[in-house]
Amino acid sequence: MRNTNSVLSQKKSTVALPQICVIYTRVSSVKQVNEGTGLSSQEQSCRAFADEKGYQVAEVFRDIISGTAGERSGTKALVRYLKQHRSENVVVIVDDIDRFARDVSVYSELLKQIRGAGAKLESPKFKMSEEARSVFELKLRVLLGELEVGKNKERSRDRVIARLQMGYWTFAAPTGYEYRRRGTEGKVLFRSEPVATILAEALNGFATGRFLSQAEVKKFLESKSEFPKDYRSTEVSFDRVKKFLTNLIYAGYLERPERDIPLTKAVHEPLISYDTYLINQDRLESSAVAPAKKDIDKDFPLRGFVKCSTCGRKMTSCWSTSGTGRKYPYYLCHDRSCPEKGKSIPRDQLESDFVALLQSIEPEAATFEVAEKVFQDAWDRRTTWAKQEICRLKQRIAHIEKECSNVVDRAAQAQSGALASAYESKLDDLLSDKAEIEAEIGRMTFPDRSFDEMFELAMDFLASPYKIWEKASFSLKRVILKLVFATPMEFGRNEGVRTPKTTLPFKALEYLKGSDLKIVPGGGIEPPTRGFSIFLGIQSISRI
Repeated sequence: MRNTNSVLSQKKSTVALPQICVIYTRVSSVKQVNEGTGLSSQEQSCRAFADEKGYQVAEVFRDIISGTAGERSGTKALVRYLKQHRSENVVVIVDDIDRFARDVSVYSELLKQIRGAGAKLESPKFKMSEEARSVFELKLRVLLGELEVGKNKERSRDRVIARLQMGYWTFAAPTGYEYRRRGTEGKVLFRSEPVATILAEALNGFATGRFLSQAEVKKFLESKSEFPKDYRSTEVSFDRVKKFLTNLIYAGYLERPERDIPLTKAVHEPLISYDTYLINQDRLESSAVAPAKKDIDKDFPLRGFVKCSTCGRKMTSCWSTSGTGRKYPYYLCHDRSCPEKGKSIPRDQLESDFVALLQSIEPEAATFEVAEKVFQDAWDRRTTWAKQEICRLKQRIAHIEKECSNVVDRAAQAQSGALASAYESKLDDLLSDKAEIEAEIGRMTFPDRSFDEMFELAMDFLASPYKIWEKASFSLKRVILKLVFATPMEFGRNEGVRTPKTTLPFKALEYLKGSDLKIVPGGGIEPPTRGFSIFLGIQSISRI
């Protein structure tokens, strides 16, 4: 019995155990995971090869990364496993060489690490050996893969540049936009509501002075629950606010100097005009405006509008606490050189004087009938002038486009690099001029509403701005100040409020009040561009 058992044990010891192997699979992107060259199909091919060779699959390692990348989590885990099982002479199976690497240096380094861990590389689609021809052929296949990667990158870059040249944004959609397919154009940016409307209001508000600083824009965006905040936060960072204000995409244009894409009109719908964008850039580059006080700005609607009559500086405001602990609101001048520095003025006194001023500029009812005819005349004259001006500006655009074509031809024929660079600079200037003219045409576009609708809104406001002020929110009060007064209001401790200059519509009504209401000047009263914009701007009250 002992001899028999000894023989059986010897036979068992001579039976060879299956060779241990691991599988490595790789795709370049998540999109490929479910395609024909995905991870599952590679693994299936490698398992079939392992069964054919009699290998036992111990582990499967995966990567979703480019074949030219040297730093991969999957290969790092693979090498660690090989080092831990060095004594088992593990075989590493890959489906094909391009799944292993698509860069000669990366291929050589990975192969060195695998062999250094005591393992060897095998595949159902290529034979690995130490013969010079085999080593050369594998490296050649990797090199061809590297070439294909390079060609794919070039094709992708060329497609991106072509799309940009045609005015299509090709990168991540900015806040306020989302990508949608539109016919044969492919993916195009579309407004994403309500974020787009909120952001447009913020950008326009900064340009018009409704928001005096980036801090006020930040607070406005944070007040809107629908607006996306920063990660794990209820705030919008100042960096994001700066990016919103400087992003050319929101003005309907794009520019990528690093890809030789000059200022180009985009195909998507803008949130603001190019003119508004330029105003915002000027405001950002100019001296910074003092940020609004976080806790008290809404308690003092005239803050930033009232100036000290002694020194001409804008007054600030504060809450003062008495000895009994009661708080009192004050306006005051903080200028060091001003004799009135620190001498507070009760809020109720100053704001009651302002209310009296606002009530005093209400026009008489008798002027409204004539005012309607005057504004209708101004509307008609402005419409005629705008059509003529738009026609002239379009001719200028056609001339600029022709000049751009000539500059491009000259740049292509330039023998000197400095000369070619000068032509490129000239082309950028021409395209910038074209964009400004297009923005000017946009400013002349009339609202969708008829004159009767516009007149009704405007006259409701002109009839009694105080009635709207009395029930208005803080934001609307700021708008009313801009629409009624052309300059800030001065206030003195002894003389009280000094009447500031009013905007053009109120000047027109004041003129009619002191004139013979039966006579309208032969030339009419045609408001200039800015004045007419203020008149039309009254409609914005209904949207706040």
